[in-house]
Amino acid sequence: MGPFRTSLRQLRKYGPKLGVVAAIEEMRGTYYDYLRNKYCERRIQETAAAVGPGLWVGGPSRVNAKTELGENVHFMGMEIRGDGPVTIGDNFHSGSGCDVITANHNYDDGDAIPYDDTYVEKAVSIGDNVWFGIDVTVVPGVTIGEGAIVQPGSVVTSDVPSGAIAGGHPAAVFDHRDMDHYKRLKAEGKFR
Repeated sequence: MGPFRTSLRQLRKYGPKLGVVAAIEEMRGTYYDYLRNKYCERRIQETAAAVGPGLWVGGPSRVNAKTELGENVHFMGMEIRGDGPVTIGDNFHSGSGCDVITANHNYDDGDAIPYDDTYVEKAVSIGDNVWFGIDVTVVPGVTIGEGAIVQPGSVVTSDVPSGAIAGGHPAAVFDHRDMDHYKRLKAEGKFR
């Protein structure tokens, strides 16, 4: 709903004086969100190794310098943690609060326990047309195949094959997309 419609709704609900105040507050919040998202979008374009056209950011998001993004990537809230390489394919969509972790503390070969001040980096690869629900976490070294869907709140600790639907903690594959339908839509260029 646009700010003008919201203003009219507030005006009807609270009357002229309070309606205007409520509408201004709503627009202020909407404008703040818009500016924050544009700032995140610009920072991602400045930071990432590669960004395809059509990047859209709708929530707080951050990437590292080894991140490569395909075309039409949509982040509602994505944070790439660590300095390891990340590849995200075309038409990726994430819900809010998602994390991709690319490095672990060095606990096996380090100078101290439980870990030292060095990190072990592992690449994360996410294929084309992948969709993450809200609050998904991906650990270092994971590959998520093309067209996969990861349910909200999942922690992905192992590879997810193409077309799979996975969820849980740790995430496990419990279903698959109709890949014939998927391929037909892909061939027709019907991307969101």
